Amino acid sequence: MISQQMTYTKKEIHISAYVIAKILAVDAIDPSKESAGVLLGYLEEDGETLVITDFDTGKQKQTSTFVVLDDEALVQIVQDLQNRDKKETIVGWVHTHPSFGCFLSGTDKSTQRIYQNLFPQAVALVIDPSKYYQTSKQRDLEIEFFRLISDLDYQAIPYGFYFDEITRHLSNLVEVDLKWELPQLPANEVRKLHQKLDTIVSPSLESEEKQLLHGFVDILSETTEQFVEGGEGKELLEAIDTRLNVIAQNVNKIYNEETFNLYAILNIVSVVLIAVAWFLLAFLT
Repeated sequence: MISQQMTYTKKEIHISAYVIAKILAVDAIDPSKESAGVLLGYLEEDGETLVITDFDTGKQKQTSTFVVLDDEALVQIVQDLQNRDKKETIVGWVHTHPSFGCFLSGTDKSTQRIYQNLFPQAVALVIDPSKYYQTSKQRDLEIEFFRLISDLDYQAIPYGFYFDEITRHLSNLVEVDLKWELPQLPANEVRKLHQKLDTIVSPSLESEEKQLLHGFVDILSETTEQFVEGGEGKELLEAIDTRLNVIAQNVNKIYNEETFNLYAILNIVSVVLIAVAWFLLAFLT
């Protein structure tokens, strides 16, 4: 029986970023279906702080709205855990909710009740990665930790990430220099691009979009170098990148409407795509 008096208000869960990456790597095999596994870790000496260090899984029955680990998989996880030379134990479980958000269903609450009766500090981690898979942006990854506070009710538990040796090494390997430079175009090439832009007449390319493209052509007329510290300006650049992608789509429509402007269109498309690539490589990777 879960105590009616149990409440959780302080930040008490620390999970390795490596664990989240590992969960997503397994889930991405078939993101249309729910996936599940168990969380490994330990309780700090204070008796309140739960540290999640690893994730394990095995054969499971999966649909888009249901998942359960096979009994054989659970037995294997326990056996593997006993062979570890660490203080870890099973401290909870995790499952995904593709496109449904983070919550505990009636079945989830029954599962969580079993874990919590065995280990009162056990948690249920629910992840909805559907939007993240589309954008690859951390802010679009929905994550929630839950515990039951009664037989029927549950509560979200505050958590934080920590970076172990694996994640530190990975971050060093993918570290990028935020210093970027636009190449300089000769003045005659800049004039040609402006002239070709002016020759395009189509309802698919709005006047403000054409002005924006003229502005990028002007940028290419001189070398520009910037250094962004701590990601400042990133949101603005992402907005510009989104707008450029819309313009690129409109230019593709023009290709179908006005084939006689093929040479001009190809030049404009190349300018747009190169500009998008610069912003992506410099700020969005």
